[in-house]
This record gives sequence, C-alpha cells and structure tokens, in this order.
Amino acid sequence: MDKRKAVKRMLSNLTMPNFANFCDELVHRKKEPRVARNRVEGKSFLEITEVLISTYNETGAVEVAAEVLNEIECNKEAAQLCKTSGAVGCGIHS
Repeated sequence: MDKRKAVKRMLSNLTMPNFANFCDELVHRKKEPRVARNRVEGKSFLEITEVLISTYNETGAVEVAAEVLNEIECNKEAAQLCKTSGAVGCGIHS
C-alpha cells in the first residue's frame, strides 16, 4: 500500500477522541516544520492526510504520524501504519 493511503487509512480508523488528540499533538510538535492550528482545526481525516503529505512529503508524513501516534499512546496504530506503508525505520523514535 502506498504511504498516502496508509496514512489516510490510519487516520480514518482512529476513534474521535484519538483523532482529536492526534491533531492536538501534531500542532504542539516542537520539531520543524510545524503545523499551524488553523490547518487542522475542524478538519476531516482526508484534510489532515493532505496537511501531513504537503508539510512532510509521503515518507515524512508516515514517520511524523507514527511519532505522534506513539506520543498519544496509540502504539498499535503506529506499528500498523509502519507495517502497511513499508516505511523503513518508521516508529523508532528516542
């Protein structure tokens, strides 16, 4: 599965609370490039997918999404994203 589809599928499968938490953690992420709150507030999983891809490119989007998922303790979702996207080194963050 390509990386864009893997990110989209992962976001679509998050519960509403986890999706909201994902978006909140994404805007509070300290590393550059940062995502502005107005790019995620009130947006659908499809729009958030596009924000991730346009900000980080496809490979970076998978890595950032996995990092944020681990931050919000959605470790299974992060591992599944890495597996389905085929991203190398994905989800391994110190």
